[in-house]
Amino acid sequence: MANSISSYSSQFTSVVKKLTLAQKVGLAAAFIASIVAVIALITWANNPTYGVLFSNLEAQDASKIVDKLKQASVPYQLGEDGKAILVPKDRVYELRLQMAGQGLPKSSVVGYEIFDKPTFGMTDFTQKVNYKRALEGELEKTILQLDEVEGASVHIVIPEKTLFESQQKKTTASVFLKMKDGAHLSDGEVNGVQRLVAASVEGLDPGEVTIVDERGNLLSRKSSGVDALTSTQYDTQTRVENYLANKAQTMLDAVLGPGNAIVRVNASLDFSQVEKTTEQYDPNSVVLSEQTMQQHSAVPGDTTNGNSGQTNTVTNYDVGKTVEKIVGTVGGVKKLSVAVLVNGKYTAIDKGGEQSVEYTPRSQQEINQLTNIVKTAVGFDPPRGDEVSLVNIPFENSDQAFMVKETPGFRIQDYADKLVILAAMIGAVIVFMSIFSKMRKKGSDLVQPVVTSHPRQTLASAGRPLAAREEAVDTVQSIQAVEYSEEILRAQRTREDVGSYIQTKPVDAAKLLKVWLTDGGE
Repeated sequence: MANSISSYSSQFTSVVKKLTLAQKVGLAAAFIASIVAVIALITWANNPTYGVLFSNLEAQDASKIVDKLKQASVPYQLGEDGKAILVPKDRVYELRLQMAGQGLPKSSVVGYEIFDKPTFGMTDFTQKVNYKRALEGELEKTILQLDEVEGASVHIVIPEKTLFESQQKKTTASVFLKMKDGAHLSDGEVNGVQRLVAASVEGLDPGEVTIVDERGNLLSRKSSGVDALTSTQYDTQTRVENYLANKAQTMLDAVLGPGNAIVRVNASLDFSQVEKTTEQYDPNSVVLSEQTMQQHSAVPGDTTNGNSGQTNTVTNYDVGKTVEKIVGTVGGVKKLSVAVLVNGKYTAIDKGGEQSVEYTPRSQQEINQLTNIVKTAVGFDPPRGDEVSLVNIPFENSDQAFMVKETPGFRIQDYADKLVILAAMIGAVIVFMSIFSKMRKKGSDLVQPVVTSHPRQTLASAGRPLAAREEAVDTVQSIQAVEYSEEILRAQRTREDVGSYIQTKPVDAAKLLKVWLTDGGE
C-alpha cells in the first residue's frame, strides 16, 4: 500500500513537472474553484430554512424573546424592522409552545387579566376605571384578529347614571385602526366592527361608535337617522345603476367586442315610504241584526178559546264598507336615463407598403339594433319616461396601430426567465466538464508511463538474461501495471458516464448532488 502511494505521488510529481506554467495555474485554479464550489454547496445544503416565530411584536417582547433564544442557543433572524423573529422552520411550533409556557410574548394590551391581581383596598372609582380598561383591551384584542388590521385602540365613555332618564347621557365609543399596507376594510366589515363594539358595552348604540383609520378618514356611518338614510339610499342607487349598466355592457361586449362600447345608467329611485288606508262603503244596505217579538192575550167571555196576539219585528241595518291598507314600495324605479357610446369599425389598409387604419361609422340599422338591445337589457318602460341615448362616435386613441395585425415574432422579454435558468444550467455543466476534463487528462498522463514501462522491460529481458528474482519482480510489476491501467480506465469511463448524465439531465444531477451533500457524502 505504501509503495503504491509513493509510486502515485512520484508519478503525479513527474506529471506536474512536465506541465507548463499556464497549465499549472489553470489546474490550481480549477482545483481551488472545485473546493470553493463544494464548500458553498455544503453550506447551502446545511443552511436551515427559517420560518416566522412571531410577528408584529413590541420592542419589549422582541427583546425578551431574543434573550430566551440566545440562552437556548437557537439561531434566529430579525425581520420587519425588528418586529418579526424568524427561527429554523422545523422548530417553529416547538419554540412557540416554549415561549407560551414562559408567558411570551406579553401583549401590551391589557384585558381582563388586570383583575388577576388582588384588589383589596381599591376604591369604587378605581374598580370602574379598571373595568373600562379591561373592556377596551379585550375589544382591541378582538379587533386585532382581523387580517387587514395591524393596530387598534378603543376608547369607551360610560357616563354616570342619573336619576331621571331624560337627563341620562348616551354611552359612546371611538375606535382607531391602523391598517396593513395596501389593506382596507369594506363597508360590511366596518359595520361589523361597530356592532361588535356596541354589543360588548351595555347601553351602547352602534350609531354612537366612531371608527377612523391612521390617516384620519372616517370609516363608520350612523346606523340610524337622516345621515344613515341618505347613505343607504346612495348605496342602493349605486348598486341599481351598476347592475343595469353591467347587464347592457356584457351584451354589447359580446356583439362589438370588449372596449368598443361604454354604458352609463342614471336611475331615479323613489325612497318615499307611503302608508295609505282606504275605506270603501257599500251602497246596498246590509242587515246587521234582526229581532222579532210576539205577544199573546186571552179575552174574558170568549167561548172560542181563541187568543189575540201581536208580533213586533226590529231590524237593524248597517252600511257595508271595505278597509284597505297599502304600504308603498321603497326604492322603486321612477325613471331611467341610459347613455351609450359605441365605437365604429376600423379597417386595416395598405398604402404604398405602409399599413394604416381607416375608420368606418356604423349603419343606422346597426344603431337601431344596438338601441333595442340596450332597452331590453335595462327594462325600458316608455310610460315611466325612460330615456336611452346611443351615439356612434370614434373613440380617441393615441395609437390606432393596434388594429393592424402584427406577425408574432420573437421577443426576448417573453423568454427572460427561461434564458436565465438555461444559462445557469449551462454554466454549471461547463464547470463540471472542465473539472472532469482536467481529471481525465491527468489520468491519461499517469497511465502512459506505467503502460510503456512493460515493453521496455520485455525488450531488456530479451536482449540480456535476468536473474530469477528480477524476472519475478518484473512479472509482479507488469501485473500491477495492468491492474492499475484497468482501474484508471474504469474511473475514466465512470467520469465520462457522469459527464454525459450531467449534460443530458442537469436538473436531476443537481438534485442528486444536493441529496448526497445533505447526507454527508455517505
